[in-house]
Amino acid sequence: MVFEGARTLRNAEETHAALVSAMKAHAALEIDCRALDEVDLSFVQLLLAARKSARNAQRILKLAQPVSGALRDTLHRGGFLMTAELAAGVPAPADQTTDSDFWLHTEAR
Repeated sequence: MVFEGARTLRNAEETHAALVSAMKAHAALEIDCRALDEVDLSFVQLLLAARKSARNAQRILKLAQPVSGALRDTLHRGGFLMTAELAAGVPAPADQTTDSDFWLHTEAR
C-alpha cells in the first residue's frame, strides 16, 4: 500500500477507510510512505492503531522502509524519535519491540 501527497486530518477518514479495507483483504500489509510530502499526527495515530489492530488479529503490518522525509519530521517533532540510539536505528532486544522499532524498520523480521 502506497501513501503519497498529504496525509493529514483533512483526509484522515479516507486514510482510515483505505487501511481498514487493505487490512481486511490481506493477512500481511506493507506500507510505503516515501512519497508523502505533508503529514500530521493524525496519520501517525492511524498507523499505530492499524498496527495494533493487525497484531490483535494476528496479521502483519509493517513499513516498506524506515521512515524519512515529512513522516520522519512529524515523528521527531511529536517525540516519537527522541534518543540518539533510536535516531541511529539501533534496535531494541527482540523481546522488546517498540513503536520506534516499527518506524525505523528495526523490528525483528
